[in-house]
Amino acid sequence: MYVSDFFYFYKVRAEMARRTKEEAQQTRCHIMSTALDLFCSHGLAKTSLTDIARAAELTRGAIYWHFKNKEELFVSLWEELCQPLSHQLDACVSELEPDPLGKLRTFLKEVLVKICTNPAHQQMFTIMFNLESLEGEAISLREHMRSQSSNFFRDLETTLGNAVRLGQLPQGLDLQRAATLLHCTLDGYIINWLHFPERINLVQEADFLLDTLFGLLANPSPSLLRRP
Repeated sequence: MYVSDFFYFYKVRAEMARRTKEEAQQTRCHIMSTALDLFCSHGLAKTSLTDIARAAELTRGAIYWHFKNKEELFVSLWEELCQPLSHQLDACVSELEPDPLGKLRTFLKEVLVKICTNPAHQQMFTIMFNLESLEGEAISLREHMRSQSSNFFRDLETTLGNAVRLGQLPQGLDLQRAATLLHCTLDGYIINWLHFPERINLVQEADFLLDTLFGLLANPSPSLLRRP
């Protein structure tokens, strides 16, 4: 074999490997997109891997090549869609952040806008708000999302504590109650929008909602302050 033949053979193999990897990634993305549609329209508990394979026009073996079970598939979806947003909260939590309150407001507005403008995020939040009704095999998914919610609540408290330390919010603010106010009010707006999109324009209401909530925290009523 000539040297030129060797390099040609090597180049062909490398190209085949690249194409195989790209095709595998495309298949994985297709599976996740199909699963998201079915989870949202039929519910997690009522959607099987067989349903996903049929809708994606793939074999069950192709599904199992990428995901060992439905739980792993859902967690992969959550990581793909929601973790990038969660990572933006890291800057708010950092003690080195000079403007934790500003970072938090930017983060929360981006979440609201994403839900309204990105169909995949809208579908994921629809699924997440229905997880409490899950039973059987899907209970582990509910527990996973409860854990994520607890982490988010903890990060909210930490961020608000950093804002108090830097003088952006008043001393004595009840951090747990303030974080609950933010979390539950935002969830309520999102749930109402998901069920009645004609009632609320979440993008237009985002600034009003956040200005109102952050105003309540900056000028808290006595019930938002820690008791002596």
